Amino acid sequence: MSGGDNREPLNKRPRTNRGKSNHLVKAPVDGENRCHFFVAAKGRFCPLTIKIGSKYCGEHMVVCDSGSTEPATCRVPCPYDPSHSVDFNKLKRHMEALCNSRPPAIRPAFTNPDCNVTLLPPGYAEKSFDECGQLWSSEALAKADARLMVKPGEHVYLGATSSKVFGDLSSSSHELLARAKSEPLDEATVRRLLRPVVTAYLQATLLAPENIESAALDDLLELVRPSEDFPVDICTHSALEKRSHVKTNPKHVLQQSSLIGHLGKRGLLDKQYAFIEFGAGKGELSVYVHAALNPGPERSDNGGSIILVDRKNFRQKYSIDDQNSKAKSLQQRFERIYIDIRDLDLSKIPELQTVDPATGATHLRPIVAYSKHLCGAATDLTIKCLERYQQAGGSVAGVAIALCCHQVCKYSMYIDHAHLSTATTHGSIAGEWCDSQRAEFQHLTTMSSWAINTPAPSQPTGDQQQQRDGEEADPGAHYSGLSFDQRMRAGHAVKRFLDIGRLAFVRHKLGMKDAGLVYYTTRSTSPENLALLGTTTTITAP
Repeated sequence: MSGGDNREPLNKRPRTNRGKSNHLVKAPVDGENRCHFFVAAKGRFCPLTIKIGSKYCGEHMVVCDSGSTEPATCRVPCPYDPSHSVDFNKLKRHMEALCNSRPPAIRPAFTNPDCNVTLLPPGYAEKSFDECGQLWSSEALAKADARLMVKPGEHVYLGATSSKVFGDLSSSSHELLARAKSEPLDEATVRRLLRPVVTAYLQATLLAPENIESAALDDLLELVRPSEDFPVDICTHSALEKRSHVKTNPKHVLQQSSLIGHLGKRGLLDKQYAFIEFGAGKGELSVYVHAALNPGPERSDNGGSIILVDRKNFRQKYSIDDQNSKAKSLQQRFERIYIDIRDLDLSKIPELQTVDPATGATHLRPIVAYSKHLCGAATDLTIKCLERYQQAGGSVAGVAIALCCHQVCKYSMYIDHAHLSTATTHGSIAGEWCDSQRAEFQHLTTMSSWAINTPAPSQPTGDQQQQRDGEEADPGAHYSGLSFDQRMRAGHAVKRFLDIGRLAFVRHKLGMKDAGLVYYTTRSTSPENLALLGTTTTITAP
């Protein structure tokens, strides 16, 4: 900080109170220019303004406002990225030139639709979207992805909501909304599904009692120990030391520092490897991996390629902060690839291919894969992607993946259905699709979210407040029949059961015998504080 700058350091500035306004808790009254959509997760109504004649804002109009069906006034989900909506009259222009998720005109060689999906549904190759579109959309498969199935700039909607390729996109695009409206679980089903999963979790973590077969589910849940069932190993790295002193909220720095510290601890911060960040987002973690590979003021540009993989093109990306004469050369080693991990063939990425000058043979570089919070199915897709890279002749030196968001795991993409069959009523025989097991898997992923849920936001006054207060006093108030603490333990057991299956796959299929699940940061820093870490025993550089 210069001598003339009297501003306080960022970590010393007082934080303002950003709590939600009380008026947002109440429904908008007639004539009030405010969206009528209730955001259940935040316990308040949407604060955005509305157009004349509509009750909802632009983003929520596509979900809720069925009063307008004319193309001149309606909004539709963007076919390339249903997380945002577009005015129907502007859709063609949006798809041709404006949408950040629009596909390239020429598909890259490393794109292979659904190549990393573990289990495809029956008839997937020959059936049409009209026949199976709902299933394909819920499993997020390539044949339900407009970025692969629609040519750039193609006007896919006919009228207000009907698509000539995908049918009624206005309903199939909102998977989370559909899940919220699905038939809820009952207490008997919850207990039937939980018992074998909790039992398998306790046995795998050596927490099982001798009488586990006869013990009641409530007693087994008491033995679940969040953040105590796997080793705690919190590392740091000097590459983030400066950053830790200027960050107002240090939680991201602490997680990044620990993950990079684990890479260093396992001898993976070596420029003989190519580094790949899956689910990179803005790329902050890779910036500090680069700093760890190139310590000191004089940074070398010899090796250490870094590839960032994400399906979205994020704004405000992080870039390499380097002011010396080698900055341009260093930046060229920071490659971004926009693709769904589901469709990524690593062996076809040019930056991972080397040519032997003597023989002309093409070799694949050894890689290190890492990610901070690789949500749900993306973790399974990444592990499968690494396995296929090894099968193509490449080698994976190590992995460091922070696990999270098990509620968005997909049955078709889960990495080990044999492991899943050990604790479900219906099993997948010889790796075949099983609709009954898929239904159970969806229920389990729903219950996994209980591990990190907080009590529902309370209303300041009224009957709803009394009802919520009574819910935790009476466990029977929740459809599961479990108290809040029991649900938290049950969700944790489901999460760890799925992670144990991933760990077994990495050990046996990727050859990482030393792989393990480690709590890499504190639960107060992040409730999703478990990482999958592993290295291979020997790696030979090409």
